[in-house]
Amino acid sequence: MNITSHYPWPVLGDQDAVSGIFEPIVEVAFDKNTITVRGIFNLDNKTIQELIINGKARFVLKLTCKATHITKCYSFSENKFEILTPANDLRDIVKLEFFVLANDNIGDYLNEATHEDYGGSEAKVFVSYGDVLAEAESYKFDALKRYAGAKSISDILQVVREPKLYSPVVVDPDNEKILVRLSSIDYDKLSIFSKSKTEKINSIIQSCVALPAILVALQYAFEDQERYCRFLWFNVIKDRSEKMNLEWTKENIFEITQEILKNPVSRTLSGLKEIIDSEE
Repeated sequence: MNITSHYPWPVLGDQDAVSGIFEPIVEVAFDKNTITVRGIFNLDNKTIQELIINGKARFVLKLTCKATHITKCYSFSENKFEILTPANDLRDIVKLEFFVLANDNIGDYLNEATHEDYGGSEAKVFVSYGDVLAEAESYKFDALKRYAGAKSISDILQVVREPKLYSPVVVDPDNEKILVRLSSIDYDKLSIFSKSKTEKINSIIQSCVALPAILVALQYAFEDQERYCRFLWFNVIKDRSEKMNLEWTKENIFEITQEILKNPVSRTLSGLKEIIDSEE
């Protein structure tokens, strides 16, 4: 839905074109699977109220989430509203916009509270189906912290195989997960080790792959947090860092990475020692 913010006819909410109040009262509730938005369309303009009662106008709520590329519009014939959205569909900042739209063509629309600059009682206009009669100030809420399902490194990092036989490692942070691109020969070698379920082997893999990859990704992220904050990996790491009371700064990237990976260097050295001791 493409709704303009400038109108050739008097619209409630467009500066002082029409006197009156259109101020929705909003409540947002979160649970594990669902985000619920409910509230009341607080409207006191008699002309628009009568149009809604007679079915010639309707309340419309527009929900936009840029992080997940979702835009939805909901229509209501009464002043109470409630919408339920799967929690996985929303992330970061969610914007709510509120309108009253014409539900039919209105050939002689005249709002009794129109400003005199529009011509007073002679200011009748033709309003088409879908035209805006009232617009309220938008409302925003943060749906950021919805990462209960992300518990392991594989939730935020993925190793992918490049078609080239030999090529340098490439870290690609511009995805929901951090992608580590390995040459086909290195990928095949890693696949052999990754089948091991032993802690010491996993620690070594994390040190040689995950540790540098997350460090590189965070360096990119701290240069442009507005760009990377829409990705899952960024928000999982940031959320965990906050819960660990870690300082969220560029200078603290190495500590953040080590804590997220639970001291992989130390675990690697311990694992290597176990391997050497067992061979001896």
